[in-house]
Amino acid sequence: MSNEVFTLKQVAQSIRKTLESRYERTYWVKAEIYKMNLFPSGHAFPELVQRTDGKIVANLSGVIWKTNYGRISKQFEATVKEPFSEGKEVLMLVKITFSEVYGLSLHITDIDPSYSLGALHKLKLETIDALNKLGILQKNQSLRLSLPKRIAVISAESSKGLSDFMQVLSAAQSKFGISTFLFNATVQGDQAVESILQAFNKIERVRQYFDAVVIVRGGGAEVGMSCYDDFKLCKRIAEFPLPVLCGIGHSTNLTVAEMVAYSHAITPSVLASDLLQEFELKLLELHAICAKLNHVQSNLITNTKSTFNQAVSKINGVTKWRFERINNQLNAIEQRSIQETKHLLLFHKQYISSSPIAIQTLVKKSHQIEHHRRTMLQQQLTFTMNRMVDKNAAIIESLEKQIHLMSPSAVLARGFAIARSNGKAILSKTELHPGSMILIELSDGTAEAEVKST
Repeated sequence: MSNEVFTLKQVAQSIRKTLESRYERTYWVKAEIYKMNLFPSGHAFPELVQRTDGKIVANLSGVIWKTNYGRISKQFEATVKEPFSEGKEVLMLVKITFSEVYGLSLHITDIDPSYSLGALHKLKLETIDALNKLGILQKNQSLRLSLPKRIAVISAESSKGLSDFMQVLSAAQSKFGISTFLFNATVQGDQAVESILQAFNKIERVRQYFDAVVIVRGGGAEVGMSCYDDFKLCKRIAEFPLPVLCGIGHSTNLTVAEMVAYSHAITPSVLASDLLQEFELKLLELHAICAKLNHVQSNLITNTKSTFNQAVSKINGVTKWRFERINNQLNAIEQRSIQETKHLLLFHKQYISSSPIAIQTLVKKSHQIEHHRRTMLQQQLTFTMNRMVDKNAAIIESLEKQIHLMSPSAVLARGFAIARSNGKAILSKTELHPGSMILIELSDGTAEAEVKST
């Protein structure tokens, strides 16, 4: 056993010399930037890792001096359209070094951005494939969205994209009754995925108060878009119970988040404009329905009046004819009764002459006969009149129901509305001009609206 004792520095120097002689040249090494550790001096000391099945199997420190960091980061961002930051898999040109004080490290002198670009594209394709296998790639798009008046907004409070979105929306917010609520989140960079997911969790707890979710970020920059290809985020969007609309401000290479969202727009401003356009189109449809309804209502009232007058005239004619017929029948019966009474009197003339009691009996009997005939006639008349009255009452009741169904209140109750200007119904769009105020009458009240265009 050797009794020689070495100092720590001697051991470290020996290791350094050994490594320097063993690894004289530079090497291309692929690794994930776990932590960047950028210092105010401009130097970066990234922590590099390799993962296998999600587990870290190797961990080494890296060094990028200030003179190289600016060039490397600009080159990376120009090619990949992403910041040179944590979470990226990179291909680096390194020299293996050892310091007696700081230990083993990889001195990074250059990178190959095309490798990272390919890695990001691969991530995107893997996300799309995974969503397809789950059958949820178009799930959010299958939701129903009419006019979103209550909007949950996911964005950074200081984002220019949020400012642009609200500026366009505020122009007609009060007009259409649109309300928004901001769920503040980081919408780009390494922390974006988790931050946006947390915002979605908050919204889901109060989802009954919203019609849709909007994600907006600003600038139109292409940097920091890979987070919108992340599987966890895209899966959350696809499966979210409310329609999700994206306005994340870029012009090329559609992200997976936009693919699975209910709809998307190139910028937050365009997204807000698209939303307002839906409201304007519905307003135009309402005006057209009101005009058509007024026209139909006017025709219905005119036709109903005509039908009613004809029915009344017909009823009057039929009633007059029946009354005349019954009266004639009554007169004929009366004349016949008189004649028969006369015959009866003549027949019993002799008997009448010889017996006062018989006279009284005969007169009484004649009166009874005549009373009976008049009673029968009266009953017949009453029966006929009742039938005629019942029949006419049924006709009148049917007409009343038709008139009620065509009345303004009944028409309004079926979902239509009447547009009025200065107290008069609007029958044509020519009566309208931009800026004029109209009163829309509904079944349960009225609403005032301003005409934007005709």
